[in-house]
Amino acid sequence: MSAFPIEPPLPAETKRLLVVGGTFDPPHRAHLRLAMEAADAAACDHVLFIPARQSPLKQAPQTPDGHRLAMLRLALEHQPRTSISTLEIERTGASYTVDTLEALRAALADEVQLRLFMGSDQLRTFDRWRQPERIVQLARPVVVLRPPDTRESLRASSAPAECLAWIVDVPLDYISSTEVRRRLASGEEIAGLIDPRVHEYIRTHHLYESDASP
Repeated sequence: MSAFPIEPPLPAETKRLLVVGGTFDPPHRAHLRLAMEAADAAACDHVLFIPARQSPLKQAPQTPDGHRLAMLRLALEHQPRTSISTLEIERTGASYTVDTLEALRAALADEVQLRLFMGSDQLRTFDRWRQPERIVQLARPVVVLRPPDTRESLRASSAPAECLAWIVDVPLDYISSTEVRRRLASGEEIAGLIDPRVHEYIRTHHLYESDASP
């Protein structure tokens, strides 16, 4: 494994990079839409998606790493402002954000600024993350509102002020990966929710056909 694998490599002109972590199980259109809106809000010129092997605060992904990575590659194939890193999938053990950011910071030129994509629900548990103060030093958060949070309630909360510089609204038609999996398992319509190539991959490999793990 290289020091920090990124595919395709970041453009040489990258000055501000948005880091988007998650299980992407499966990746859906809202993942990309929200990431690009967050990147625009924080004036980031490139977005780096990092699929997690295992989040310390969440259950293990239902779908094997190889399938999640293959689906994410398909979803981002024609998105020129995006790249993927396999660092966390290749690394054993839990995926700690601070470790990933430290490795990324060491791999990039000093002039590249980092920003961290984060849901407001994650921000409310931020004090439980490993070294939250260091995370903010490495990459200022770009926070996406998740119901029932609002801009007002978030600013009135105990969230660190340095985490509230950029707040992005969730679209009214937002749908979660959990809901996409439920619809796939029950055979419901998902047209428009995921990339057609991702949908074809899911059907080919018989993913999410029931609530049981593959």
